[in-house]
Amino acid sequence: MKYNLRDVQDLGITPVDENSQIPLYHQIQMDMLNLLQSNKLVQGDMLPSEAVLCEAYSVGRQTLREAVTRLVNDGLLERTPGRGTVVLGGKNRLKFFLDRSFAQQINEMGFTPHSEVLRKTERIIDETSPLPLQPQKGSRSLELIRLRFGDKMPFAVQYTTVITELCPGLGEYDFVEDSLYSLLLTKYKLPLARIDQTVSAAIADDWHKSLLKVPDNAALLYVKSIAYLDNGDPLEVSTSFYRADRYEYSISHGYKV
Repeated sequence: MKYNLRDVQDLGITPVDENSQIPLYHQIQMDMLNLLQSNKLVQGDMLPSEAVLCEAYSVGRQTLREAVTRLVNDGLLERTPGRGTVVLGGKNRLKFFLDRSFAQQINEMGFTPHSEVLRKTERIIDETSPLPLQPQKGSRSLELIRLRFGDKMPFAVQYTTVITELCPGLGEYDFVEDSLYSLLLTKYKLPLARIDQTVSAAIADDWHKSLLKVPDNAALLYVKSIAYLDNGDPLEVSTSFYRADRYEYSISHGYKV
């Protein structure tokens, strides 16, 4: 097989931020995933040499090797003896998490997603916060309540709390067009490891009936989601009420790292 050796100047690599709380190898891993997601790296491409990548990312060889090893273990890259590191086909981890977002699923249904932000509040995690986040009491967080649309039709009401210690400035985004998961993955390069979701049934109360424009006793899908970082800490918790008559909820098993 003929490989295409990529010039580092063509990739637009983002050097690591040594002041960030995110480990350096995670920053490299997420940047490379962005290159895969944007098709700047495609199947059959050979990465620049280790020395060139270390210079581009401003890191040592051990840090770079840790990031590359994780992508090799994910089945996204392959080390070829005597040649270098090659991009494989297959599942893109970044795309997997973006596919779990409301925006992506609505796009797949043929609608244009957008949101009306009903509440956006910065606060501190305390005993009234979602239970999975309470071990992080004292941490800064952002609370969002959004009415989610497909075209002009309301599809869901979503209540979200996200820890913002690793994503400063998150509250400055409007979340009308911006996707939360897209920002966490591509802007902040946070190393999400898995998303746990449970789905059950609910009956619309007066509040959700009014927002979702459904009749009395309408059935809703009640979805709880928890997104975890690579170190096992929960980053984001959301509960969502979807119109069962309009929304088909799809779910996948967690992506194993």
